[in-house]
Amino acid sequence: MSEIFGVTPRNLEVMFVQDNIRSGKSLEFLQSFGGIQGLCSKLHTSIQKGIPANPAENISRELSFGNNHPYIQKRRTIAEIIFDILQDTVLQILIASAFLSLIMGIIQDPSSGWLEGLAILFAVIIVTTVTATNDYLKDGQFIKLNLQTNLQNVIVTRDSEETEIPIRDLLVGDIMCVSPGEIFQVDGILIRGGFLSIDESAITGESKLLRREVHRAGDLNTIPFIVSGGKVCEGNGIILVCAVGSHSVLGKNRLMTNQLEVEPETPLQERLGQIAENIGKLGFAAGSMLTIVLLGHLIFDSIINKTWGHDQWGEAITSVILGITILVVAIPEGLPLALTLSMAYSIIRMKKENIFVRHLKGCEVMGAATNILSDKTGTLTQNRMSITRCYFMGEDHDSDSPSLTSDIKKLIGEGIARNTTGFLKIKGKDIEVVGNQTEGALLLMLNKWGYDYHSMRNLDIQKFQFAFNSVTKVMTTVYEIDGDATVYTKGAGEVVLDKCTSILTAGGQESILTNDKKTQIRHLMNKYASNSLRVLGLAMKTINGRNLKVNLTQDETEKRLVFLGFVGIEDPLRPEARQSVIKAQTAGVVVRMVTGDKLQTAVSIARSANIISEDIPDDEIHEYVIKGKKFRELVGGLITDMNDGKVSGFRVGNMDKFKEIIPKIRVLARCSPDDKLLMVIGLREMGEVVGVTGDGSNDAPALKQSDIGLAMMSGTQLAKESSDIILLDDNFESVLNSIKWGRNVYCSIRKFLQFQLTCNIVALIVSIIGALTVEDSPLSAVQMLWVNLIMDALAALALATDSPSDDLFNTKPFGRTEPIITTDMQINIATQAIYQIIILMFVLYASPSLLNITQSWGDEDWTQENGKHFTIFFHTFVMLQLFNEINCKKLDLTDWNIFKGFFSNQMFVGIFTVTFIIQIMFIELGGEVMKCSNLTFGEHMFCMIWGAVGICIAFIVRVLGTYRVKRRTFKAKKDEDKYPLISTI
Repeated sequence: MSEIFGVTPRNLEVMFVQDNIRSGKSLEFLQSFGGIQGLCSKLHTSIQKGIPANPAENISRELSFGNNHPYIQKRRTIAEIIFDILQDTVLQILIASAFLSLIMGIIQDPSSGWLEGLAILFAVIIVTTVTATNDYLKDGQFIKLNLQTNLQNVIVTRDSEETEIPIRDLLVGDIMCVSPGEIFQVDGILIRGGFLSIDESAITGESKLLRREVHRAGDLNTIPFIVSGGKVCEGNGIILVCAVGSHSVLGKNRLMTNQLEVEPETPLQERLGQIAENIGKLGFAAGSMLTIVLLGHLIFDSIINKTWGHDQWGEAITSVILGITILVVAIPEGLPLALTLSMAYSIIRMKKENIFVRHLKGCEVMGAATNILSDKTGTLTQNRMSITRCYFMGEDHDSDSPSLTSDIKKLIGEGIARNTTGFLKIKGKDIEVVGNQTEGALLLMLNKWGYDYHSMRNLDIQKFQFAFNSVTKVMTTVYEIDGDATVYTKGAGEVVLDKCTSILTAGGQESILTNDKKTQIRHLMNKYASNSLRVLGLAMKTINGRNLKVNLTQDETEKRLVFLGFVGIEDPLRPEARQSVIKAQTAGVVVRMVTGDKLQTAVSIARSANIISEDIPDDEIHEYVIKGKKFRELVGGLITDMNDGKVSGFRVGNMDKFKEIIPKIRVLARCSPDDKLLMVIGLREMGEVVGVTGDGSNDAPALKQSDIGLAMMSGTQLAKESSDIILLDDNFESVLNSIKWGRNVYCSIRKFLQFQLTCNIVALIVSIIGALTVEDSPLSAVQMLWVNLIMDALAALALATDSPSDDLFNTKPFGRTEPIITTDMQINIATQAIYQIIILMFVLYASPSLLNITQSWGDEDWTQENGKHFTIFFHTFVMLQLFNEINCKKLDLTDWNIFKGFFSNQMFVGIFTVTFIIQIMFIELGGEVMKCSNLTFGEHMFCMIWGAVGICIAFIVRVLGTYRVKRRTFKAKKDEDKYPLISTI
């Protein structure tokens, strides 16, 4: 359908080929379309109006040029996953052995000898299918996460109105606003605004920043082409979208790598991998020992009896199968599965709580966080900014109705309208700020004054613009009017004031700005700041056309300004912020505010949020707050290590001084992004686990270098791309909730580990003891595979899906080095393992005489009568594990109420019930396949009672543990009363 338009996708794509851009061919292609105006005409768009807002009118546009929907990565099929699983050597040996057993069984007993081999193969199929299904669902979950990762909205002009749309809805012909921190998802041409500094290193591999400017006819040195994948480092502008989706440079690159991206292992995955490897080695030793012992008995008997035939070959194969099965059972495949399930479950639930996890490590590392460096604006405050007071023409005014002349109001209004990029969506009485909220507050003030910022903001005469950043703390825009240039500057109050040499008086005349006047103004700014108001200064000047250079630097542009005045912006504290900070502090997490605001404003908000306790006297506050510049000087600044011309790391200049001053610091005010990074690096060097919130492009290094980066939804795309978690509501309470979920992941893994280690230890020991003492394994291969399914997939589902509770805030952070297996867990594992081994040995040796049944070991083939003994052993073993799942829901010895919250996890209750029912069915219906005999009701109860007693044992251990902790606490209290310094230490 490209004939509807005067250009094809291919015609547009060639303009963004790197070689064409460098050689100037891209400009030639643009000129062949008739320049910007000609290209807009061919694309049925307009710089002023954009494309139609009605989607129905853009169907032909989408059919011709495609859409910008996210690329869907290729998903592995179930068959591919099963194939990957079957590459496991241990599983391959088990399958081969099962086939041998099948063949030997048919040779020995054609009527039923094949049952055991077939049963093992069937069990392998079930285990493989369950694992493959879990992996398939996990892949699907990660694909969904990748599709949702790009949460960016963009501002476009459609039907002459500026509107905000999801980036996925961009179409060729859209007129799109761009600002610092933007990561381009489309190819486009800069058509308005000043210059842009673009980082295209992700596309070209070159680290040098590229300059992009609006093309001037006949000028071959200006390049307006912007390639997708590039980042805006500086400048604001408007681009014409020319290629989207698979037609863009970024889209084509993504098509070349169509496999699902594999995330690197998280710290917890690495630690669990080491544990799994050690358990696997133990299982290999146990399986080898079992096989050697059984084969040894078999060979010894054969030598004595001088016989070796089909029966002996069958027994030899069974011995090998048992050894391999022990290894299969010992290898804790459930550990990574439990972690994956726990994180996947948490990620889904966290999304509902406005926490979007971009990287898996974000889900777990927050549980270990010991320090949170939080922004002020939008995170602790509501980001609903309004101007309450203002200072203009040398006088203090009420912002809604200042006593200013209409000419002065218009002058101030033009400065605001032309030096802002945000806009207001007005529908009746409803007004919505789109873009920067600070700029929105200024535009709202203009709206109350009765001015239309649209009519004042004429981008056609805008010459260039220096965007706001956290280093300069100002934004400046230059307009060319009648050959002269008018400079408009806004930014941090005292920074703007320092750039001014004159002031506009009440009569509209310029007057010299004396040092005394500056001191007076600074005093009033501090008064505003002490009342939690952000101070924003406004200034301007006119440059005669004869003195106007083509490429003015920012410093030159902002010299000798005329001070117009400043405004006080109120941004109320979030109602829940104070309580959230207190909860974090109770949980052992140190909360520090890192902000670019004035020290007085920062202190006022920090007091309100309890970051600085209200108990601290005013004359001691200076110990808890510091300005960025002083902090930088005291600790020796940030040292960047280089290797082969590339940054290899960062260090604190004076780490000893850092360690000396950091314990008390709670507020870092008037800080730059480098100061934030400096604090992150220092805290991490001290072994702290650091979480950082950020929203600006300059926050990206701190977000990257922290243990966990939390970007604001309202932040720049670069900040989001540098983060591990995106806070969809920009709320500190969401930071707290992410800590809770992170701790819950740790606890879920510990619960599962507690269960699996107990089960592993018991299974290995009783199998070896059985082989050594009765020359047989009490558990058959099929039974062990069922136990393996209980231990891995089902237990992982049951124990890894608990919801977090606020009780998690009563514990200290896990930190960087805390072992996964705690002392309390070791006690729980040891007591349960010892109890279970004793009971199983009792059942193995004493149950035949106690229950008056035939013992199962010997040379006889399996029958209902002689199989009952080992069936009771197997049933008791499973009941012990099943009831121990309930015990494992609690980790701490002081948490003696084992059943607390039992019914709150329906997944656990469901799996417990289903496992119990299937186990009964195996016993009653399994027959020769499962090597299970039918049991009476009394025999079933005999097995279940031992499982229930296991809960009683766990209760007694916890009661004793609680008593021990209380005694220790009581003794510490007595020591504290006797030696008061202990509490201080």
